[in-house]
Amino acid sequence: MTALSIAALALSACATTGGGGDAAADPEAPATLTIATSFAIDDLDPLENAFWGPEFGYVELLMRPTREGTPEPWVLSDLQSTDDTTWTLTLNEGVAFTDGAGFDARALADLLTWTAENVDSFASASALASAEVTGQDEVTVTTSRPVPTLASVFADESMVPVFDVAGYEDHLAAGDAPSALVDADLYTGPYAVQSLDDQAAELVPVAGYWGGTPALSALTVKFVPEASSRVQAVQTGEADLALYMPTAIEQTLEGRDDAVWVTGEPTGSTFSLSFNTRSPGWDDPAVRTAALLAVDYRALVEDVLDGLADTATSVFAPSLPYAVDTQETDLDAAADQLEAAGWTAGAGAGADGTRTRDGVPLTLRLLSYPQQPDSTTLAEALQVQLGEVGIDVQVSQVDDVTAAREGSDWDAAIVGDSLVSFGGSPVEGLTDGLVTGGSENYGGVSDATLDDLVARLSVSFDDAERTDLLERIQTVIHDQGYFAATVLRLPAVVSNQAWSGYETPISNLWVTADTAPAAA
Repeated sequence: MTALSIAALALSACATTGGGGDAAADPEAPATLTIATSFAIDDLDPLENAFWGPEFGYVELLMRPTREGTPEPWVLSDLQSTDDTTWTLTLNEGVAFTDGAGFDARALADLLTWTAENVDSFASASALASAEVTGQDEVTVTTSRPVPTLASVFADESMVPVFDVAGYEDHLAAGDAPSALVDADLYTGPYAVQSLDDQAAELVPVAGYWGGTPALSALTVKFVPEASSRVQAVQTGEADLALYMPTAIEQTLEGRDDAVWVTGEPTGSTFSLSFNTRSPGWDDPAVRTAALLAVDYRALVEDVLDGLADTATSVFAPSLPYAVDTQETDLDAAADQLEAAGWTAGAGAGADGTRTRDGVPLTLRLLSYPQQPDSTTLAEALQVQLGEVGIDVQVSQVDDVTAAREGSDWDAAIVGDSLVSFGGSPVEGLTDGLVTGGSENYGGVSDATLDDLVARLSVSFDDAERTDLLERIQTVIHDQGYFAATVLRLPAVVSNQAWSGYETPISNLWVTADTAPAAA
């Protein structure tokens, strides 16, 4: 790993705990950064785990998501459509993998072709028909159908991480363990993973990085499942930033000088409430929409999360031009719908006030998960709110919420996500989560009207038509009770004083080449 030799020396000379403190002690010294996160990185396999890389600075994407929702070039210097199915991609000069080998037009064409052949989500989203080298730093892409959101596809961390296809194929052919990928130099980012185990990843800056000198001399990402332990790591100087913080932590930090609550503008991420539409009782749209009418969205923000979120009135962030206010609270309407659907209160109701139908109680098995602690806080609040209309909510915290939703032992789930992709497009989120057969359609939604609207949205370049389609899509989602946003999340981290000016990112891009301490 010759390209890292100088950077490795820098790592050995710098502490990686409380790195911001080093910067404070010597303003001229390059900063280090230690992050405590709840999610562990299993390995560096580009098919399985590369999506962590853009978040922590060791993997790059062709395009970069922006706060405005329009992706901008990243590894690409330009992306232009010449007609509805033809695009020209131009690379930045000097892009290279961490071993110094260049990432040129041939490598880009191979990357796109290989990814379309091996990643179903990218093949579906991009409709890639061909990728041909048409210049020294230029590739021409043709698609089998119009893909107006191709820039957003290239800006989505789950789609096309930039990596060395030939190097990865060599790894596979050798039959090496995933741990060997630490030394494979597959990626092009400003930092490279020097070591990785179940406790932490240690990263170093890449000497000769194509985008300039990275701002940090060392980066450590620690895997700390417990939220309280992540905060304590900041307070004791063992970490500079703690991620995925429950909002309840904010009040405990008031008046302290060893940890600071840092937040920013909402980015569209929500704690969604989605239903298993195949579950008995919850296969009825009237019951699902009644439950959503019983949700007090204002109280979830103001009373449950102490104002550390925004009230959700739509499945999309209100800043988006196509967002429609569909979410409201009406307990009387909720009760009337449940009665009309045969779920009765009063005579025959459960002793605790739970509605019944044919002697069966109306129970909602609601999933939450510890990696996002506020999911449980919100689930317990919904237990009370929905109880007011006779729905018995049974909260179950599961270690792996994806695996749990792949099974059948659940009726609804609260998950930190969004119908807008990491790249800023609503098409992929809708396609994956709510279209029949979607890769993340865990609730089994199958709606011909919704499928048709999303299909038309996916090929339209016309802004007015896209807005009309998105408004109609939101009406279907609301009327059928498939999905709701419980709250609109405000991004937040806990930091030490040296990093109290940290700007919370979009799309979880926690570390970039420019990330450094800044005054609050």
